[in-house]
Amino acid sequence: MNAILVFCKEETDEQKEEMYDLLRTAGIQIKNTFYQNVKAVSRSTYIGKGKCEEIALYLADEQPIDTIVFSTDLSVMQVRELENIFDRQVLDRTDLILQIFMERARSAAARLQIESAQLQRQMNRLIGTNVHLTRQRGGVTNRGAGEKQLQLDKRLIKTRIAQINKELKKLSRQRETQRSNRLRSNLPIVALAGYTNAGKSTLMNKMLSLSGRSETKQVFQEDLLFATLDTSVRIIELPYGQSFLLADTVGFLEDLPHELVQAFHSTLEDIRYASCILQIVNASSPRYLDNMKTTLETLEDIHASHIDRLVVYNQCDKTEIHHPALENGNVYISALSSNDVEFLIDQVCEQLYGPWAEEELFVAFNDFERQQKLRAYANILETQYEEDGMKVRFLIRQAWKKTVEM
Repeated sequence: MNAILVFCKEETDEQKEEMYDLLRTAGIQIKNTFYQNVKAVSRSTYIGKGKCEEIALYLADEQPIDTIVFSTDLSVMQVRELENIFDRQVLDRTDLILQIFMERARSAAARLQIESAQLQRQMNRLIGTNVHLTRQRGGVTNRGAGEKQLQLDKRLIKTRIAQINKELKKLSRQRETQRSNRLRSNLPIVALAGYTNAGKSTLMNKMLSLSGRSETKQVFQEDLLFATLDTSVRIIELPYGQSFLLADTVGFLEDLPHELVQAFHSTLEDIRYASCILQIVNASSPRYLDNMKTTLETLEDIHASHIDRLVVYNQCDKTEIHHPALENGNVYISALSSNDVEFLIDQVCEQLYGPWAEEELFVAFNDFERQQKLRAYANILETQYEEDGMKVRFLIRQAWKKTVEM
């Protein structure tokens, strides 16, 4: 799809680049870009008359353009008027994000959540407008004769939203069962959270690889925004009682449409059950502080801001930052480096199970239970055999000390 992009307000280079990334993710090629720092928003077209004429003149020159994309949100009235002027499809920023989400949704839950967000958006836009949904729903127009078109449209949307909510509740019960099974495993849950394209899925796959998990257990990863829409949970199997469950979640975005945040609340619920959140930050992004703020705001929105967080600055290989490193409680890594990710895993295990402690214990030859616990939880450094038992020197995480001493 060929398009032109219209920036409607002053934006930083990084914000512009993010808009281009959204378009690239949607498979839209930008042939030209127009700029206007709108001071007074036009009720009918958002941008001014002169800018509309400039764009129309460009399009009149037989340009192969299918779509006009605006960097801001538009009202339905503005979209219609602009489409009449340009005789082209007009998308605003939220339309673009919803389109990306719909194209990348893989699970039934994700598709339903996005459809719900789209319908809620249509409902919000129906105020004072008349969107003829019934033309797309054969046979429905025979019902409710005499109703105003607007009322009928609203009724159709409400009916479909109710159907979606019913289906989502069923899927939510299934997720609750899966979550209960995970909680019964007594393994702590570590959730990956952060701005979109910060490298969460890449990090998860590297962790899985280092823990010996097969490639079939790896999650989808790609250098695109919103490569992951569904929460994926995998076990990171480690020796000495250090295993944990790792959850990858949908990436966050600045000014993410409210409808989408609401729609994905149920999916993001897994974060609320985490023992620890790894807040993944793209250290190479000039806007990393803004991205961190967006992540924190989203965590607050889903009532997960109280959970212990370990801030992980990823993609340090694209910067001059030394890595791997631990500074002021923050971890600096590149998810592409096995050495870096092993360093991170050690920090995660310390967060979950406490630091390593070197201990010494005498174990009788017939104390098979204690021997079994040592094999499960301790990294045995030295064993000295005596007449009635053995003296064992070992490393163990703080959380398991009492377990082997009992």
